[in-house]
Amino acid sequence: MPRLGQPVRLEKLALKGTAVWLCHIAELLMPTMLVLSKQDSHEGQSFLKSIVFELRDDYDHCIPGHLYDEFGKELIAQISCLIVRIKKALDIRTSMTNFLCQMNVANSMAEVLLSRKLQAMQIDELPKTMRHIFYSKMSDLKGLRYLSLGSMSGGWKTEDMAPTILNGLSTMKNLTGLTLNYDCTDIILRAMIKNCPNLEYLDISNSKYVTNDSVEILAKLKKLKVVILMRTDVTLSGMIELLVKAKNLTDIGRYDQLGRCLEFIEQNYPEINHLKLQKFETRFATTRHIQLLAELCPDMRHVSIFHNMLLMDLMTLIAINNLAELYLLSCDFFADQVRDVLQVKGCNLTHLHLEHVEQMDMNALVYISQYCPDLKTLSLYNCVMIPSTSVFLRQYAIPPFMNLERLAFICECPFQHLEFILMTALKLKFLQVGTLAYTSDEMFERIFLRNPLQYLEDVRIIHSDEMTIETAYRFVENCPNLLLLNELECWKKVKDYELMQLRQMIKERNYAVHTAPLRKYAQE
Repeated sequence: MPRLGQPVRLEKLALKGTAVWLCHIAELLMPTMLVLSKQDSHEGQSFLKSIVFELRDDYDHCIPGHLYDEFGKELIAQISCLIVRIKKALDIRTSMTNFLCQMNVANSMAEVLLSRKLQAMQIDELPKTMRHIFYSKMSDLKGLRYLSLGSMSGGWKTEDMAPTILNGLSTMKNLTGLTLNYDCTDIILRAMIKNCPNLEYLDISNSKYVTNDSVEILAKLKKLKVVILMRTDVTLSGMIELLVKAKNLTDIGRYDQLGRCLEFIEQNYPEINHLKLQKFETRFATTRHIQLLAELCPDMRHVSIFHNMLLMDLMTLIAINNLAELYLLSCDFFADQVRDVLQVKGCNLTHLHLEHVEQMDMNALVYISQYCPDLKTLSLYNCVMIPSTSVFLRQYAIPPFMNLERLAFICECPFQHLEFILMTALKLKFLQVGTLAYTSDEMFERIFLRNPLQYLEDVRIIHSDEMTIETAYRFVENCPNLLLLNELECWKKVKDYELMQLRQMIKERNYAVHTAPLRKYAQE
């Protein structure tokens, strides 16, 4: 029986109710503010500021700290809905003064969130009309542990934004993660050393003012583990200096010259025999680079490489002892010895991503299932899936895909390939099928006979020419843990009225299954 919809938790209802009440207060204030603004705009702003300050103080005292982040999400959602209602009411007869006054009152309610209890804030995800409030009053967010400022000016007005950022960082002693794209400078980095001693994650990609001179500053952030410098002006020599001086770095994001950095360190710094890097993501790698990776980075867990058969032998991957996540792009499953790599390292792998990999037949899938018994995530993107060129193995030493939980199958292929995985992945929780993969009612009928998909929670079959509404009903009725059944509008044989009937049935029986588009589901 499908999972039934459960009552919303009382604390969630309370948080939503307080956010709705706050927006109601804003609507009641709008006529008063309009009158005051016409008489004296400064007096009107002072009155609104005093009201918001009192509300902010009340909320700060009444909402527990561990619920403040959740309250923030609810309040932002409700204010966004209020702004939409104000915009919808705007027509040719509406006074622009009235409209601007309403928008000002609605956005001002977001100041209630300026509390030391707030621990995470993603300003780049807020409505644009609301962002200036948080930019100008970031210094009030003294308890933040993660802050995402996004692109801010997009690099066009970096000097103008610097005082705002510096003022905000001056009070953030607890900050451990910061995202600041485009507008980071050396002055801001120096402020981080002084004011954010606990910083562990830093994303300053696309910042043109971050250069080799910035590396010396970054190295002084002693707890820094992850730094993303993609599309900055840090050159090869600067990156080498960073790897040598920043002793605790585990991830520098994607950097295509990382292998050359390791070569230089190996040749010129004989005293360095250990780096803490755990992630290697590059589009240029040679056999020697992989060998150095195994020697200098014994903690390496994640490897993502674009394979060039003229430069690299994939068999060198077997020297990486702790390899758990492998991403391979542009190679041949058999000719480039991917099978042999999996035979040796597959027992450690939990994530496998194959993109533009050729010679993928049924034998290849069987080998993956047998060599990678602990595999939890399998992604196949635009691989060349071909019919088996020989009789594939039918005797399995272990049950195929017995621990697989997430499958992304974005390939054009014979139906047997996808059917084999779905019949055997008994613990599957997430399924995404691309537009070119063949699916049909008959195929899923056979799958359900072998595998009830009892753990399946999220299904996203992007497109199907053959599936009807009957398969959707089978998913709802057969999968007791199903929460999301998405993209039904893209099944060609599903009529609009059939989809409406399905949704009505789900609602009447109180099933906890959502069939709405992802954007609407996220809003709910």
